[in-house]
Amino acid sequence: MKKTLFLTLLFAGLSLTPANAAPYVSGTIGYGISGDLVYDNGLREGMDSGVALNGAVGYKFGEVRTEAAIGYQQHAFSDDTFNVNPQLSVLTVMGNGYYDFAAGSGVKPYVMAGAGIANVHYSNDFVDGSTNTHFAWQLGAGVACKVSDNVLVDVGYRYLRPTGVHDNSNNDLSWTIHNVMAGFRYEF
Repeated sequence: MKKTLFLTLLFAGLSLTPANAAPYVSGTIGYGISGDLVYDNGLREGMDSGVALNGAVGYKFGEVRTEAAIGYQQHAFSDDTFNVNPQLSVLTVMGNGYYDFAAGSGVKPYVMAGAGIANVHYSNDFVDGSTNTHFAWQLGAGVACKVSDNVLVDVGYRYLRPTGVHDNSNNDLSWTIHNVMAGFRYEF
């Protein structure tokens, strides 16, 4: 209940737009480096890296930005002992906040934090798998470089952590993802 209330207030706050707010859209593609999948009994399974995609709409208020973002990435298991092609995918819907530091010359380093939901899906060649929705959070940093009046190129890092993930047998899992992203931001 607390998570639902938090997310409702977060996304409601994103919909408020003061007169000095400048809207923007952004898109990034990157390399998702998955940490091991760790079961509550200590068993670890290695995960391969995968492509990470992210799109967002937001508002800029001076040095502060808020956005609603959607992301997707898929990771295969490194060790496929039974040759069944097991995979984990994650679809995220996040509310993110940024602080842009003024560095001059069109270069803007930033830090960010976000919270939202992660829809985690497990599948393999023989089972439909399971899909569960969980609370997720992320932290990151990067730098954006202005290439025209309205366009910035962005390179950054994000640490993504879905929480409360479990498998078909209801075993608790711990999973983290390190994303290195590059993309653009168009400010209206």
